[in-house]
Amino acid sequence: MNIVAQQYSTIATCAVTGIGILAGAHYFGAFDLARLDTPLGVRQRNAALAFGLMIVFFIYINRYLYQRAVKCFSEFLSKYPGEMKHQTMMLRLQNGFSKCRKFSWIGGGMVTVFYLLSEGLLSFDAEPLSWYLSVLGLIFWRYAICTLFCLLFVTRFALLHFLNERLIDLFGIEKFKHLSDLVISNAIVSALSLSLIPIFWLGTNVPIIDKVIVSCVFVALTYFLYLPVHKVQRCIAKKKSLAILRINDSIKALFLLNEQHKRRLTDDPVRLRKLSSLINSKQQISAVSEWAIDIPQGMKTIAIVFSVPLSWVIGALVDKYLQEIIEISKMV
Repeated sequence: MNIVAQQYSTIATCAVTGIGILAGAHYFGAFDLARLDTPLGVRQRNAALAFGLMIVFFIYINRYLYQRAVKCFSEFLSKYPGEMKHQTMMLRLQNGFSKCRKFSWIGGGMVTVFYLLSEGLLSFDAEPLSWYLSVLGLIFWRYAICTLFCLLFVTRFALLHFLNERLIDLFGIEKFKHLSDLVISNAIVSALSLSLIPIFWLGTNVPIIDKVIVSCVFVALTYFLYLPVHKVQRCIAKKKSLAILRINDSIKALFLLNEQHKRRLTDDPVRLRKLSSLINSKQQISAVSEWAIDIPQGMKTIAIVFSVPLSWVIGALVDKYLQEIIEISKMV
């Protein structure tokens, strides 16, 4: 199956899954207006909406992450074919993603059980809607943890196998553009995932600690995802510093030689040309960018940083208008 067919298949799967989840929630009464008079009813409605949207999002993203990693790493290997065979890269990626999917079921089950027990929602006398949302919660946490594991795995894979210091040279930073594209796309995935969290908060008073936790998770995850870019920057900065230091030592050596011969530097065309060449090399090295991110990628990074706070603002506006619509519906 080619890539286009796989994309259409994934979109169809996501559409059917989303419609099925929301239809099931509607069947069990998650969207009945009478439920919205109680805090539990509001939470159940929010959970049904959030699970329906976020499970679909994670299904699509999990497949996207694998395809994106294969594409970027393949393009990198086309420039450095001696680093790893393409078949080896594919096999390691397949094994890594397979392990992420396997362990995500364990993690999802543990988180779901812990949450249900801590909230007192695990009861045999619970209504069918609660059981339905519990099953959706298990699926949700499984896909959420799988997405997290895949993001961490791809980042660690890039750090271990594609960012050797000997590959990073002063004038070849453009060869890492595909890796920086991968880093930014992974950061966008994490930002979008956390931007959907305000759906759980609609119509509720959100404690400040919840927003602080989400912000800290976003900052920590973004920092880890950008480690490949930081590693390239540190390596380039180190090599630039050493190169400029050697050039400065060579320039000093020229002037010391001039003092020994008691001659002006302008009287020695050989040394004058060498000095000019050293100064020109120093200017070129100083102008080399240390970051494997160009202006468009930088704009994407800025958008990522502000996406999560912006989602809270949008969520507050949606919550306001949703409450007004509900009040109108009750009056009618």
